[in-house]
Amino acid sequence: MRRILRLNKNYKLMNDKTAIFLEYKPLLFSMAYNMLAEVDAAEDMVQDTYLKWMEMETAPIRYTKAYLVKMITNRCINYLNSARARREEYIGIWLPEPLPDHNRESVYTKIESYHALSIGFLVLLEKLTPHERAIFLLREVFAYDYFELAEIFDKTEDNCRQIFKRAKDSLGRDVKRFRVDHQSHERMLKNFLRALSDGNIDELIDLLKEDIVLYADGGGTSLQVNGQRLTAALKPIYGRENVMRFLLTVTNKIREGVPELNQQIVLVNGLVSNLAFSGDKPVSIVAIDPDNDKITSIFIQSNPSKLRHFRKNLSSN
Repeated sequence: MRRILRLNKNYKLMNDKTAIFLEYKPLLFSMAYNMLAEVDAAEDMVQDTYLKWMEMETAPIRYTKAYLVKMITNRCINYLNSARARREEYIGIWLPEPLPDHNRESVYTKIESYHALSIGFLVLLEKLTPHERAIFLLREVFAYDYFELAEIFDKTEDNCRQIFKRAKDSLGRDVKRFRVDHQSHERMLKNFLRALSDGNIDELIDLLKEDIVLYADGGGTSLQVNGQRLTAALKPIYGRENVMRFLLTVTNKIREGVPELNQQIVLVNGLVSNLAFSGDKPVSIVAIDPDNDKITSIFIQSNPSKLRHFRKNLSSN
């Protein structure tokens, strides 16, 4: 009888700990994804944190939310420190792995804690050290107070303020791109895609900023087009004329040579992007980063391993 009571007590304790963890799981995934910009790695961080949480004696913990955030943040910082060498060896340009708009029934849909930054802003965050990135995200995105940051990072409040200021200074004026007008962003993307499809050079010139930069991540892979291998540019392409020439050339090749080419406007990292398929196979995502009425950056993701979470939306056809 005692053994049964003890088992029931342990079972209830485990259920309680799981329920507590699930309450904060959306926040933990959001923090991990915005730190790492890798979907599977973020999910692994959440799973590792959960397993450690279930093994711990949690009764003495006063602030559960802060403790869990501290656990996953430390894991992410360690991961980024070890990932630096891998990313330096990456073939071509490394871009963040895009995150599909979350399923409404997903555990990550708690609106107050779920937040995926745009591809453009995740690229900007690459300027920061792992500690700077963590403090910037918790302060700027999740609105943590400095006394909370001090507890999470075992630092003084003044030290956290200095790190946050250093992060903002590193990002410079680009910090304002953190907040996006979704309607104007969608309108600009559709105008850009139409001008590109029509080959309308004048409209493209009007849309693209003179010092625009295009980044393409193919991960060293290539796409077979009319017997030729089409690979992503290994370095950024700078300037309106160069970017426009590249886009028009690649668009024509893809349109003429990719079998069963079809495209959809999808939500990626909270913003509309263009997802291209060959039949049912995703081949590229194009995202833009606007500043006022001009496009300042274009991001093309064609690495198959970073598109594996995307599926064709048959209802849109």
